[in-house]
Amino acid sequence: MRRMALSAGAAGLVALGLLLGAPHRGAAPLPFPPVETVTVQGGTINYRPFGSFALAGKASTPREVPVPVAGFEMMKYQVSQDQYAACVAAEACPPVPATGAALPQTQVNWKEASAFAAWYAEITGAPWRLPTAQEWQLAAAERYGDAVADPGDLDPGERMLARYKAGQLLRGTASPVLHPAGSFGLNSRGIADISGNVWEWTDGCLENGTLAPDGTVASSAPYCWVRIAGGLHRAAIVDFIRDARAGGCAVGIPPDHLGFRLVRDLPPGQRGA
Repeated sequence: MRRMALSAGAAGLVALGLLLGAPHRGAAPLPFPPVETVTVQGGTINYRPFGSFALAGKASTPREVPVPVAGFEMMKYQVSQDQYAACVAAEACPPVPATGAALPQTQVNWKEASAFAAWYAEITGAPWRLPTAQEWQLAAAERYGDAVADPGDLDPGERMLARYKAGQLLRGTASPVLHPAGSFGLNSRGIADISGNVWEWTDGCLENGTLAPDGTVASSAPYCWVRIAGGLHRAAIVDFIRDARAGGCAVGIPPDHLGFRLVRDLPPGQRGA
């Protein structure tokens, strides 16, 4: 596909314009206004590896472990349909179902979200990308939930049912209707709709491995054709799926909608953790 190219100097001017929030003479025009962002300070999260694990030959769930996460900058709102349409118009993103409104862009798979990230990084001259699963959890703060059952003595079928039930409890009775940006409010970090009905693609991969007796991961290998989507509960979705309700959800109940937002690294001296 044709991609829009900028010279190094023009890319630098665009990036400076985004940082200062004002247009600069000579900078290449953006197809939509600069996005609002939130700075997420570095910190430590209690992270539970996500995937299929075995302890002494029996399916089991890893325990949470402390994981330091460096600070980053995150889009305040999910990427909108208008923003994604600009990427399609530039022939850098595949067309996806949309109404052309300022609603969150859903019906988008991981590959398409990654294409938008690459295009947006190119036209702004800033290293925008999808967040890691750990970054997404840090950004979610108190709005984060995880539908992983306690390992106990459950067999695989019982474990799947327990995950499903936990996911239902986290989701409550929220309407699956797509809402405008900001409809689900802000979390304590000032990030909008993190607990809404649009799950967000991350670069996190499902894992397959074994556990040590204390519940920590002894060995694991990622299988990245299944990616982690952050939401009211984590979801494992095959990377080419646009609507997990129609199939492609590897663990638990499927998300209502699949969308995304991007992050970029803070300067080294500001990342913390």
